[in-house]
Amino acid sequence: MNLFNEDNFLHQFFLFLGKLIALNLLWMISSIPVITIGASTTALYYCTLKLHKDKDISAWKFFWKSFSGNFLQSTLIWAMLLAAALLLWLEKIAISTMPDGAKQIFTYVLTAMGIILVLMSLYVFPTVASFENKTGKLFSHALYFIFRQPLYAVAMAGITCLPMYFTIVDMELFPVYLFVWLMCGFSLTAYVDSWFLWRLFRPFFKEEE
Repeated sequence: MNLFNEDNFLHQFFLFLGKLIALNLLWMISSIPVITIGASTTALYYCTLKLHKDKDISAWKFFWKSFSGNFLQSTLIWAMLLAAALLLWLEKIAISTMPDGAKQIFTYVLTAMGIILVLMSLYVFPTVASFENKTGKLFSHALYFIFRQPLYAVAMAGITCLPMYFTIVDMELFPVYLFVWLMCGFSLTAYVDSWFLWRLFRPFFKEEE
């Protein structure tokens, strides 16, 4: 077996792994200011979606192309999501002072709104990465994709949130989780999520063509 043959499985695997590591590093570095997390997440999904579409990309070139091209819109959306999360947190504090009956009802409402916010956060940045439109339209498109395939939404939420949950609660394996996150955890999660997203988005690309 010639390990240096470009058609060799191991060669292709390590080439793919290298792209994931590069994208992971780019995402973490460009997210350091915090306010840029929206733009860096959009750029990450732009690249992972293109990996599903084109199989091979220049991580550096395409990441910064999307980061700069979608910076303002993605940053605005990120700020809106943060504001919505803050409002939900304040509502949670307010609910704690209510009578038990009202508290239970509003807790259910708040939980439903929190789930929608989490799902919107998962879908809106890939939508920005894939489609050009006004911000309000992109939110409505993201909501449409959530309900178009609800099982996809459940799968993506599990793939994204469960590893984070185990990282926080499993202190014994925390160093292992941390190593994976720093190496390729974020980009790998985005790549797996993009498997579902690409199947949702692909019919619309065909219509545009």
